[in-house]
Amino acid sequence: MQEIVIVTRVGSWVGAETTVELLRRNIAVLGIGTNAQRIATLHSALQRQLPASKSALFIPCVGPLSSAATQEAILERLEGHRLIAMINNTGAYEEDAPGVISGASPFEQWDSLQRSLVDPLILFHRIRHVLRRNRCRVVNVAADDARSEMPRHVSLVAIKTAVNLITAEIAIVDPEVTSLAVHPAAPAVRLPPQERRPEPQTKDGSPPPAAADLIVGLALTAEPSLSGQYFMYSEPEFLVHPPPPS
Repeated sequence: MQEIVIVTRVGSWVGAETTVELLRRNIAVLGIGTNAQRIATLHSALQRQLPASKSALFIPCVGPLSSAATQEAILERLEGHRLIAMINNTGAYEEDAPGVISGASPFEQWDSLQRSLVDPLILFHRIRHVLRRNRCRVVNVAADDARSEMPRHVSLVAIKTAVNLITAEIAIVDPEVTSLAVHPAAPAVRLPPQERRPEPQTKDGSPPPAAADLIVGLALTAEPSLSGQYFMYSEPEFLVHPPPPS
């Protein structure tokens, strides 16, 4: 049976890069998002850049995660596949998430919190029977932004902090599911100049793995003993996974 991974907010840079890495490994991707144009653009790019046998493994799904219609569509698209992981790509420095970088408080930006935090939880509870049965991995894309000087990103910091706590809670409540949080490090060029930090390095001084490599590595190979933990991009010893097939 064809293995498949759910990727939320698939139109974002993390979602798109992660999708490419999964498809290169012949793993189907159920890519979910609310921006139909972004998903269509991604789909076209995959068809141009990947062999047809791999790009055909991308299954798009447009709609809010909290919608019953979207949830039914997700379950329908999972039929005939074996779900092995859910990559919950929360929060963003993106134009389609109004208010995330405007300096408004989380209370004033409920839409951002709803889409990035509450909606994925609703989906998780809807498909948790599948996640449990298949002993899936849930990888939450989090951050350490609560420790950084980013006053304009109040909503994002609240979302990411809550995601870390939810990751630990899932690990306790659902021991059949391996739940992890990971900080992939936003590329410096995507941040305003005043908020760019020094390029990270691993413990041996080499560049860190790309965000997609880090996330895919955890989604495919993380041991259950790691459930509930939070990983930084500078910890490649946990991120070993098979190379993509030639």
